[in-house]
Amino acid sequence: MVSQLLDPLTRMRPKSTYRLDSSLGLPALLNAPLIAWLNYHAREVLGKQCYWLGHRALKNPMDAWIYQEIIYEVKPDIIVEIGNKNGGSTLFLASILEMLSHGKVLAVDLNHDRFTASHSRIELITGDCSGEGIIGQVKDRCEGKRVLIIHDADHRRDAVLRDLRNYAPLVSPGSYFIVEDSIHGVPGFTLDPERSYGSFLLPETDTPLQGIEAFLRETKSFYVDVSRERYILTANYRGFLRRVTE
Repeated sequence: MVSQLLDPLTRMRPKSTYRLDSSLGLPALLNAPLIAWLNYHAREVLGKQCYWLGHRALKNPMDAWIYQEIIYEVKPDIIVEIGNKNGGSTLFLASILEMLSHGKVLAVDLNHDRFTASHSRIELITGDCSGEGIIGQVKDRCEGKRVLIIHDADHRRDAVLRDLRNYAPLVSPGSYFIVEDSIHGVPGFTLDPERSYGSFLLPETDTPLQGIEAFLRETKSFYVDVSRERYILTANYRGFLRRVTE
């Protein structure tokens, strides 16, 4: 009887254990490692089918759940989101703040031509996040405030390290600097549909993960809060950086 129930699932397993080309639901994952789901989600879902209240939101839903937990616990006056694109994730953050009746989002991006979201708790700051003028604007708005920062801008190693150096001092003790998409530095992860997937692959280089590791070698003010990765399916591996309490 048990074999009869399992047989249809067995027949639906993909031939490759590392590649998922389309969603077949849970049966398609029975013979695949977690990295296969992360590859599939990033390649086929994240940039095409993720929305918050009708606005494109390039966020792993597991991470979004963690974000609301952090926001509730930290209760920031200001969330600085560096990199906004269409604004769905910005609106998500503003929605959580609205439910808490507290806080605002500073949405920092090089340009907001594609930004579609609108909310009274969102303030746009348009310009290069590495420019002194933009850094100064953000610092002025964060002065004396409880601050949480989320980084989803230039994902190259040196750019991430630069932004960590520039903005991490604004993060309040006990709050977070979240660096997104560090999964790109994990072996087996790739957005290349022609590449064979598997844990034996060398990791991608010049990614946020390398920037994070370089930053952590420079400072004792932040540590990786691995408890925020407890759902495992995260895009922010070692990216939940918590500032130590003073």
